[in-house]
Amino acid sequence: MVIARNKQELFVAIVSGDRSFANTIASALRHLGRDERQITGMSFDDPSSDFEHPVFRTLSERANTYLDEALPDALIKLVNVARLDELDIALKERLRTLQRTTDGPRPWSDGTTVLFLIDTRTASTSPNSDARFNIAKATLFRVCEKFGISLSPYSVCIYDEFDESIVYSHTFGSRRKLPDEKWVLAVDAIRAFTDLVQTRHANARAILPETETKISLSIALTDFLTRQAGTRWGFHFFTGTIVSKLIQDCATAARWAGNPVLRGANEHSLAAGALARWQLQQAPFLIVVTAAMVDEFRGTLANLRAAQAKGFIVFGETEPGVWQPFQGTVHRDEDARAVMAARGIPCVYLTDPDRLGQDLTAAFEAYHRRQGPVAIIASPTILRYAEPIEIPKPEPVAAQPNASDDSIDAVARLLNEEPCVVVCQCGHLSESERNLVYEIAHQTGIALVDSLARPGTTARYDNGRVVDEFLGTMSLYGCSSSVWHLLHPAGRPLEHDENAVIFLKSRITDLATPFSESVLRDRIRVVQVTDTPSHIAPFTDLPVVDELHSFLVRLKPRIAPKYWIVERRRTAIAEARARPLDPLVAVPSMPMSSEYFFAQLNAVLEELIANHNYTYTGFYDVGRGGISAVRNLVRTGEGVSGWYGRALMGDALEAIPAVALSSRRNILGFIGDGALQLVPSILPALRQQLCYEGARIEGNVSIFHLLNGGFSIIRSYRELQQSANTDAQMSLLTSVEGDWQTQYGETEIAHQRLVDLNPAALSAKLLAPATLNLFSVYLAHDNEGDSVLPLSRKNWRM
Repeated sequence: MVIARNKQELFVAIVSGDRSFANTIASALRHLGRDERQITGMSFDDPSSDFEHPVFRTLSERANTYLDEALPDALIKLVNVARLDELDIALKERLRTLQRTTDGPRPWSDGTTVLFLIDTRTASTSPNSDARFNIAKATLFRVCEKFGISLSPYSVCIYDEFDESIVYSHTFGSRRKLPDEKWVLAVDAIRAFTDLVQTRHANARAILPETETKISLSIALTDFLTRQAGTRWGFHFFTGTIVSKLIQDCATAARWAGNPVLRGANEHSLAAGALARWQLQQAPFLIVVTAAMVDEFRGTLANLRAAQAKGFIVFGETEPGVWQPFQGTVHRDEDARAVMAARGIPCVYLTDPDRLGQDLTAAFEAYHRRQGPVAIIASPTILRYAEPIEIPKPEPVAAQPNASDDSIDAVARLLNEEPCVVVCQCGHLSESERNLVYEIAHQTGIALVDSLARPGTTARYDNGRVVDEFLGTMSLYGCSSSVWHLLHPAGRPLEHDENAVIFLKSRITDLATPFSESVLRDRIRVVQVTDTPSHIAPFTDLPVVDELHSFLVRLKPRIAPKYWIVERRRTAIAEARARPLDPLVAVPSMPMSSEYFFAQLNAVLEELIANHNYTYTGFYDVGRGGISAVRNLVRTGEGVSGWYGRALMGDALEAIPAVALSSRRNILGFIGDGALQLVPSILPALRQQLCYEGARIEGNVSIFHLLNGGFSIIRSYRELQQSANTDAQMSLLTSVEGDWQTQYGETEIAHQRLVDLNPAALSAKLLAPATLNLFSVYLAHDNEGDSVLPLSRKNWRM
């Protein structure tokens, strides 16, 4: 019979070294051929008894009824090869190489439709089912790119062993167990082919993925961020119906440009991760979430604003004017824009395509004003709009502030001529700013401290070098005893002219110091350097409004301190550092005291830093464990603290994956059992990214779950501040898994209970690359140690 030239051609590629597998599928598909719809390309043996099952007969009849209408005269060509590496040649004989075009959307039927049915157990030599799947995936991507074949989840069925330990929906295709009965495999073949025809080939709305037009909003936002930050900005997403196309477009653009694409356990974790990357790397962000998620960010939204973090948060929204819209947040009964206004977050509401360029200009101008993230509430019309837009050039940003020479001279006189103790606490520092701070501190004898909210902005170690001027942490909770005694020699506070505290890039929140506002006003000379005039504190004696790098560069040539003043300051630092330790650091009780555990861990870190050039980024969650870690452990650089801003338990934990997957840093996390129970596990989303989305952990991530069975800060407050007994509200019941080890992609994952600390074993675990260690650490509750609360500074052991 002569086949008409315009007859539609569809292909089924059967890849298996098992003749029975190929024969069953070919025989099943033969039942779809009738009249003008023909099946060609393979000879096959059709034992009728294999296809007499009533379910097969019913489904094949219904498939034919549908195909008679949707695909009446197609030519369905079967291609059979035994191995994956033979697929290229087999298809080359039947397909011409296609030139992909990008001149607008094209329907799926314009391309080449191929259904791949692959028995990877016999088509690949790898002994591991995951490896076989990945080989099949890589092979199909290469072959389909070569021949212009478009793939969808309906295009690929891979048969192998069934992994009962996971359930995962592969967007690449369907992963299935090879059926034991032939009629089930036959039904699978009929179903897979007909599903592919219905969802893709015969669906007038289905277009070829490579020709799909990106929506205008995705192009505008990703292009803007790339111009501003290159490959530093990150795309953070959580799925939703109306924003799914925006997410797909933004993720594609980010991956193509080399920007990290990061998911999370929920919307809140996206904000926590974006805040951590901003604090550590000044990395802008684009977060996309669906409708009604405005309230899912918790107080982290306010923390992003407080950090002046640059980025966009896009919220899908329902169309304006709808009566009681499902999940709508801007309508007659409520207005999410008021939520943003209450938090001081700039917000742009996008509903009109004709105003899209003008509205985005306003969003971009707000981005430059450093008021925190810019919220974009976008209607479905905007989330579908895919026409070119013209974006007017944003208004120029106001010039950076520039302090007067008198202000710089006043700071220089204080450092050069005043025989007083000087303490300097910093916010985030660029590398050049940090180098200048260290140089000036060394020249003048300034004591450097960090804070509970921003640990490690200055640190004990800098590129392996000991920073002698670094003294510890100054904070309301967990203030280092050395810092406290520097400012309280002989047990009494210094007078106003005997001490000064310099705050660089700090709003001087009440968490930043152990002092009340009245003490800061009456007993301490306060110098504050900030580039934001509204951040100047009311008790500041010497305010300097300037960009920090400019201030430091202008200050350094003015530094010429008297020798005896510098020596006096260095002596005071040395005496404060020489204070005796809590004797509990040497007592190996069970459960361990915080003093003992962190002293042992600190010794491990000191050895790793000295002998292995070890560096790490610390993540400190809200609770006693986070305080003890900040107070007692040496640092090699800036870390992330859940105590920043609203002090939200769980933020530090939820932020770890975003940094671990977008940098090569070693990470140490310190998470109490209260925070651990408050937020979802980071493991499921992390496993998905490591196993199935090409993400990698290149450094070492070690998370210490610090377990003492309660909300320790609340308990200490109740017992110390209120001199009362605790009750059930402070207690937690935590189930602790046994030791286990597994692998996510190329990353080793292990959990271990720590009832004591073996330095050699722990050192080896902290040095292992591409590893995530989870340690459950048994600790005893204690009110007295680590200056957890102001009253605990009266610890009798000290």
